[in-house]
Amino acid sequence: MDCFRYFGFTSFDQVDQLTIAQYEIMAEAARLKEVDKDYRNHLQAFLNFAVRAKKKAGKNKQKPVYPTFKRFYDYEDAIEQVKQKNKPDRFEKMKRLLRRRES
Repeated sequence: MDCFRYFGFTSFDQVDQLTIAQYEIMAEAARLKEVDKDYRNHLQAFLNFAVRAKKKAGKNKQKPVYPTFKRFYDYEDAIEQVKQKNKPDRFEKMKRLLRRRES
């Protein structure tokens, strides 16, 4: 039943051709997919919390940490990062932020 439920099999012929070793690999892959889904769900919950974050802006006033979506997530920058041949430093954004604060 797992073959139909988790592996997308549509016929018993596909199941009959599957070896035990292949089944075990596919079962592990299915479990890892579930872990990936859980990760995405937890990341989404964290981002939902982060996007609502506020910071003090004077006496008894607050303003959003991320006033625009682009400040929260720069889509164009993410695309450029993927297209670059050489991977940038993992902490490049943090370095830029610290440089901006020093200026």
